[in-house]
This record gives sequence, C-alpha cells and structure tokens, in this order.
Amino acid sequence: MTTATLQAPAFSDLPTDYLGLCQLLMPRPIHDDATYWNASEMVRALAIAGEEKLTPDQADYLLILSDLIERYDQENLPPLKPQKPHEFIASHLDNIGMSVAEWGRLIGVDRSTASRLARGERPLTLKHVKATAQSLHLPLETLV
Repeated sequence: MTTATLQAPAFSDLPTDYLGLCQLLMPRPIHDDATYWNASEMVRALAIAGEEKLTPDQADYLLILSDLIERYDQENLPPLKPQKPHEFIASHLDNIGMSVAEWGRLIGVDRSTASRLARGERPLTLKHVKATAQSLHLPLETLV
C-alpha cells in the first residue's frame, strides 16, 4: 500500500477540532517516507501559526504528530555526530546565513579573531561561548 503525499492546507483552512484534523490526516505510527512527509506538513502548518493561535484540540493534535515524528527519527535516523564547539558555531553560522565577521561583531571580537575561533585555531573562552549563546539564541549546552 502506498500513501499519497499531502499538501497541507493553510492554517486558516485547517479544522479546529480533533476529529476534523484526524479526518484530514489520522495520527498513526510512521513507517515510510510518505507518512513522514504528511505528518511533517501538518506539523509545519500548525507550528507556523504559533501556539497562541491553536485551539486546545489543534495543540493536542500537534503534540501527538510531533511525538510520532520524533519517535520515527530516533528509530530511523543515525545519531548526530557530536561536534566540537567551533565546528558547531561554523556550521550554525552557515545554516543561518551569517558571516563569521557578523558573528564576531555580535560577540565583541574583530574579524580576524572571529575567523580563528570559528576554525578552531584559537580556543573559545567562556565569554565567547556566553555571548554566542545569547546573541544566537542557542542553549549554552550546545557550545560546551
């Protein structure tokens, strides 16, 4: 049996009650890419709206789909390789489209120092780590 992929409707078009959401996409264990895609699309549509706009039924539905996706990820995706703090920072900067020079300004160092920190040629100090976590809204644990 193949599962058709769903193009999630706009949040304003989603049912506000649990039964209506289940009629659109029944929450069930994820076993294939299509089901994963469909659950992800529904999560995306609900999450983009923001928690404050969700009805209690929509919030419950979002929680269940998120749990199913997380379980599938834990069972099927390889664990993330731990990164050194400077590798994580360089990768994160690339992901968010921020230059090393911009990051350096945020944490109070010049471009050259920021570049050496991001390459691991110079150790990150506690001041650098705290400033990075605060300015990039990252949990401190990801940088130590």
